[in-house]
Amino acid sequence: MTPSTPTAGNWRRILGSLALAVLLEQLPWSGWALAVRPDFVLVVMLFWALHQPARISFAAAFFLGLLADFQDGAVFGQHAVAYVIGVYMVLYLRLRLLQFDPFRQAAQMAPILLGVQLVVLLIGWLAVNPPTGLDILIPALSSIVLWYLIALFVRLWHGKGAQDRA
Repeated sequence: MTPSTPTAGNWRRILGSLALAVLLEQLPWSGWALAVRPDFVLVVMLFWALHQPARISFAAAFFLGLLADFQDGAVFGQHAVAYVIGVYMVLYLRLRLLQFDPFRQAAQMAPILLGVQLVVLLIGWLAVNPPTGLDILIPALSSIVLWYLIALFVRLWHGKGAQDRA
C-alpha cells in the first residue's frame, strides 16, 4: 500500500487529530480554564468512532482512556471504562447521529458526553479518591460546544451549508 492511498490518509488524519487532542490536554490549564476545559481526547475519539467506525475500536478507546488516566493522574482505568461506554453509545446511535445537522447532532451527543462524565464520577466515587464536588461534570458542557464546532466545521468543509436543512 502506497502512502497516497485514501486508507493511509485516513490513518494519518485520525492519528494526527488524536495526537493534537493529547497535546491540548497537556497545555498548562489553571483556574476557570481548567474547570471548563473540554475532554479533547474524548471528543476527538467519539468523532472518529462516528465517522470511521472500523478504525476506532473498543481497544483503541480503552488505550486512549488509560492514556487520559495517566495524564490526569486519575484512578487507572477510570477514563478507560467511561471511554469504552462512550464509543459503544456512539456506535449504537451512529446511523441516527449521522442524519442530523451540527446543532441537533450536538444535542444528541449531550447525553453521551454527560454520561461518560458521570461514569468517570461514579468510578471516582467507588475508588479510593472520590471527587469533592460535581465540577467534574462542567467539561461535558464545553465538550458539547466543542462537538458542535467540529461538526459545523466538517459540514462546511464538505460544502454543506445552512441551506441544506430539511
